[in-house]
Amino acid sequence: MLDLLFKGGWVVDGLGTPMYRADVGVREGRIVAIGDLEIEAMRTLDCTNRCISPGWVDIHGHADWSALEHPIGLNLLIQGCTLTVAGNCGGAPAPMQGLATEQLKRGALRSLGTHQAMQERFPEGVWSMADYLDVLEQGKPGINYVQLAGHNQLRQCVMGSDARRASPQEIEAMQGLLRQCLEEGAFGMSSGLVFIPGCWSDTEELIALARVVAEYDGLYASHIRGERETNIEATQEFITIAERGGVRAQMSHMQSKYPVFGNNVMKMEMIEQARSRGVDITVDSEAFPNCSGSPAGFLQIYHYTPEQLVAALSTPKGRAEIKRTMRTIHPWHPLGRFGPGGVPFRRAWDRVIIYDCPHDHSLQGKTVAAVAAERGIDPEDALFDLALAEKGRGPRFIHHYIEDDHYRTAPWPYCIFPSVDTGLFDPSTHFSELDLRYWKDTGYPGTIGLFPRVLGQFVREEKLMTVEEAVRKMTSLAMQRLGITDRGVIRPGMWADLVVFDKETIALRSPDADPQRIETFYPVGIDYVVVNGQVAMEGHRYTGVRAGQVLRRK
Repeated sequence: MLDLLFKGGWVVDGLGTPMYRADVGVREGRIVAIGDLEIEAMRTLDCTNRCISPGWVDIHGHADWSALEHPIGLNLLIQGCTLTVAGNCGGAPAPMQGLATEQLKRGALRSLGTHQAMQERFPEGVWSMADYLDVLEQGKPGINYVQLAGHNQLRQCVMGSDARRASPQEIEAMQGLLRQCLEEGAFGMSSGLVFIPGCWSDTEELIALARVVAEYDGLYASHIRGERETNIEATQEFITIAERGGVRAQMSHMQSKYPVFGNNVMKMEMIEQARSRGVDITVDSEAFPNCSGSPAGFLQIYHYTPEQLVAALSTPKGRAEIKRTMRTIHPWHPLGRFGPGGVPFRRAWDRVIIYDCPHDHSLQGKTVAAVAAERGIDPEDALFDLALAEKGRGPRFIHHYIEDDHYRTAPWPYCIFPSVDTGLFDPSTHFSELDLRYWKDTGYPGTIGLFPRVLGQFVREEKLMTVEEAVRKMTSLAMQRLGITDRGVIRPGMWADLVVFDKETIALRSPDADPQRIETFYPVGIDYVVVNGQVAMEGHRYTGVRAGQVLRRK
């Protein structure tokens, strides 16, 4: 007897081959039969006129900073995502030891939920990658979970936040920690070369670590050293690391960012040339053109907590130093390469719109430039005043700095689309009515319907690729990059992570979305989401199943 029988659907197998009509049988968490099945089942799902796809993969996520607080991952499940890859952009919650532990104890690390939850279990502030994955597993996640080691975290353990190159001895120590992470289950390593302390590393340090990743046939994923004026040079460095490190590599965030738009064509040519030499490179990209953020996002060169931000902005000297840095640190400086950095450096405050300002609702909808003009002060001072009024935690902004160039990247065979680039949360408590009103008024997609956006907009409306090719990018291609061989394809023996959807109606959200009803902002056109053979979502209803697995590299 089967546990589940998917009856009468069109199988989109994840390999890019034409869809075909077949039933799919599941037993004990795995696909066991495909064809015209007349087998008794505990439950039969009517899939007439529906597509049956492997579960979709978020190749670039940050679930590790929220998975212990929100293990269900409802924001991913509602959009058909059954596996997320955490530890991107060089950040990871483990290992925690050495100088990183010292910084944790004195409150010098960013205050994140995972740090707090882990420290409750490990009061000495010391834990390994295995410890973290064990704790995550005990929390019974709702989705499948893959962890990368983080270069920034390794550097933090060995060197703290020192603004200098690593010595040979320090590189060797980082290599040792990386080997331990890989042996304990990490699928590779990421770097975030615009963030402290990774921004202080040089190419040779990264090549040395990439070679360790290659020893374990892992994946090297990188938020490269600049997405604006330095983008081409940063892409070349990424290629050099992959080539000399002999490692499978994934470049994060393919989009062009203000003020340098339109250079994706050159980057694609560079990568294709590298691939012709045998360098194994793919990329990923978000499926949205704009970005939301807080004041600290424009001061990312400091990586301040809200409390630290308030302290720095509360003195004339602190404000003057921050303003000078924002205006003078050029894009080729290690601290000036982050994406939104183009806004403060070029003083483009007319691109930054206030959309949530609890202390003064009249400012919502205005740009920072407009507020500054009304008050007769510099835009930076207007930003500082707003930040202080919101105690360092607001206001929230939308800033227009990402080129909407998906028409180039989405059809490219080497681009995995989309990356969600966020943590785990419950949308019903995470988003306010104001958030939803802003999404509706501006068309901003948010982060809870990106996979359906690809299938609804990029495939059905814009015809940039077929359903089969889009599903390949969202499933088997991502799994191949990770080295996972028993997921991402509909085939007997594979784990039954499955999505049943209507290719004619699937979309980012309901066409009559109502900000007073969060469920109308959930994706439409998805009937079922199945994780390891258990039905987790039926339409918009979460069933309570927590069948996710914490995967460990073997």
